[in-house]
Amino acid sequence: MKPNDPPVIEVTFWGTRGSVSTPGRITKKYGGNTPCVSVRVDGSVIIFDAGTGIRNLGLELLGQGKDNGRPLSLHLFLSHTHWDHIQGLPFFQPIYEKATELTIYGSPKKGKFLESILKGQMDLEYFPIGLSQLEAALTIQEISSRAIRIGPMIVDWQEQHLHPGGSVRYRISIGTKRLVYATDVELDLLFDENGDPEQKKKQLNEYLDFIRGADLLIADGQYSESEYPSKKGWGHTSVPVLMALAQEAEVKQVAVFHHDPQHSDAFLDELWRKYRKDVERAGRVVTVFWAREGMTLAI
Repeated sequence: MKPNDPPVIEVTFWGTRGSVSTPGRITKKYGGNTPCVSVRVDGSVIIFDAGTGIRNLGLELLGQGKDNGRPLSLHLFLSHTHWDHIQGLPFFQPIYEKATELTIYGSPKKGKFLESILKGQMDLEYFPIGLSQLEAALTIQEISSRAIRIGPMIVDWQEQHLHPGGSVRYRISIGTKRLVYATDVELDLLFDENGDPEQKKKQLNEYLDFIRGADLLIADGQYSESEYPSKKGWGHTSVPVLMALAQEAEVKQVAVFHHDPQHSDAFLDELWRKYRKDVERAGRVVTVFWAREGMTLAI
């Protein structure tokens, strides 16, 4: 790396499954844990979502912290608060350590309700330890219109309205490098005959501008083209629509994410083979792959 080059962005997938965790022999390759992705740059750590995958991330972070003798300073960005995106938080071991500082960010549309949601899942009726009993220094913060700087990373965001209850997409920028995390959004609805065409055009342009030129787009692609019609309105995108928009926005790599709990490793392999051929036939330059639990990429 040259002296003036931006630092390497290390991305690790800890959970790639949507809706509900699916451990078992037919999900070993792509994983059964629900959404969690870590991004590390020069010692700074950002976490996207707190699905069940965050448990294994926490164990690794604690091990590394003991090895280097430094306290953990972590930043967790929640796309939204559906169960599959927050259910791992009570099992995230660093929050039980005094040396940990954790800031949790969420949509300003939730207001103070974000804290009540996180407290609610750790109510005594559901979990033996309450949120107020945690040893870590915990801050729950609404994101604002201003971008957030964490180490060398700048994080900005947009609301995603095409999901029940809404969700947030995030973008990390370091120099010319861009990483986008945009799960839980039903982009197919932008091409539906129903609704206000001007509003849909506005939302489409916002999405394209947000992901444009990204070095890596981690994106909702839960359904195949044939599955989508029976899942319309459920809040998730079909793979061909995702790929077409990524190509239009000149995205370099797309990690198809939030795998359907009914999709086995063999089925996901078949989807990859099918849609890879579609990409090649269309002459598209974007690289498309299916995110796998345990996969680490350097950008």
